[in-house]
Amino acid sequence: MKQAIVILHGMGEQIPMQTLNSFVDAVWTTDKSLVNQSKPDPNTGADRSQNASWSKPDNRNNSSELRRITTERDEAGNYTDFYEYYWAHLMHGTTWEHVQSWIVDLLLRNPFKRVPHRVLHAWVVLWLIAAVTAYFTLKGMLPSDGAKPTTTRAILSGVGGLIVASFVSNVLIKRFGDVARYVKALPPNVDRRQEIRHHGVALLQRLIDSGDYDRIVVVAHSLGTIVAYDILSMLFVDNNQLDDPTILSRGQQPEREKLEDMIRDAAGLPLSTGANGSGRPMDVTAYQAQQAKALAEFRAQGGSWIISDFITLGSPLAHAEFLMSESHADLRKRQADRLLPTCPPMPEYDGTTKLRHITYDRSGSRNRTPQDPRTSHHAAPFAYTRWTNLYSDEKLLLTGDLISGPVAPTFGADLNGTTVCGIRDVGVLPALSQDGTVAAGHRRTFFSHNNYWASDKGSDTDHPEVPHHIAELRRALAILQP
Repeated sequence: MKQAIVILHGMGEQIPMQTLNSFVDAVWTTDKSLVNQSKPDPNTGADRSQNASWSKPDNRNNSSELRRITTERDEAGNYTDFYEYYWAHLMHGTTWEHVQSWIVDLLLRNPFKRVPHRVLHAWVVLWLIAAVTAYFTLKGMLPSDGAKPTTTRAILSGVGGLIVASFVSNVLIKRFGDVARYVKALPPNVDRRQEIRHHGVALLQRLIDSGDYDRIVVVAHSLGTIVAYDILSMLFVDNNQLDDPTILSRGQQPEREKLEDMIRDAAGLPLSTGANGSGRPMDVTAYQAQQAKALAEFRAQGGSWIISDFITLGSPLAHAEFLMSESHADLRKRQADRLLPTCPPMPEYDGTTKLRHITYDRSGSRNRTPQDPRTSHHAAPFAYTRWTNLYSDEKLLLTGDLISGPVAPTFGADLNGTTVCGIRDVGVLPALSQDGTVAAGHRRTFFSHNNYWASDKGSDTDHPEVPHHIAELRRALAILQP
């Protein structure tokens, strides 16, 4: 078996391969469970100190700055190729005007209706930052009152102005400027959004069409998670069809049937058996296992989709109603309209089967049953692709990761007032118990947004060989596939 892992970096002026090299070191090079450590080093023949990998040019990247990192065979007999989708160079031409319009849009919101409670304190801090920035900006523009400034006053004023100017240039424009331009579909941003998505879709489609891979995993960090989510949404439209579903006979999609019944059961909807669903919360572990079975079934019947997993790290998708829509109601409407895919996918009512489906029957038969062959609709990538989200719980802005958060409540399917969640949210840095409290033996860390694959970071007080967040990332990747 051969698999590809594609990582997307986050916001800011990233350096090509820097993200990929550090990521591979955390999830492959130092993971002793992947390769028999008694085997000699394939480069030297001596005792090994790490797992081997090699950087190779690969024209599928469409960049001479990027390389494919390929590995030796692992314990399960797999080979893994790592790719980086590098998009920072496509986000050019950002100015203060781009950032300013976005910040104003965020600030001028009703805090009781359009600012989620979880980010309300950050919204207040954003107001304070805006006020300080405006003060020093206006102070530099307005004429002096004629009074001779003291040396201390002049120094403080100058230092304050330099700090504000540096903050605007190095943080707001160079970092949050990427967010401002990508998440808001204003006319000056449309070309940038389109080009970034187009190149990402093209890379993944080339990997699919190559026939080299049995499985692709997409991993994304920070703003890259929104980019990756959009790319997967667009890519699935061209890979959701079976070549000819009419050749399939009734009853040949049992895994698809079970998957749809799991969704109906969690939503309390009628099942294919005629019974009513229980309405109990979905067992995410069972759902992800069923997704894998449904994907294998889809592939066996000629489907081209091979993206088995989507892994988000420090994702602002947790705040989609604040960043990507006008309100919670607006976000839910976009999801219901299938503009924004959910996990599990949003089902639609079939007047013949009298059931809600995430698929449709292309045969046009008026006598169709739930057991007839069906095809996933265009907004159902997460029928087959498991979504795991690693986040760092934030407290008082200084600890954890404010940008991240649980994604399942936001991107679960809203069915008749019940949110059915199929995303596995995992609290790391620190590890969280099921009740949301910090797990025993763990502690909060400062500003953990860039630490999701940092092996020298962690919240474990006993300093284990493999920090909790690295172990959870490796678990989600599941490099040792059967």
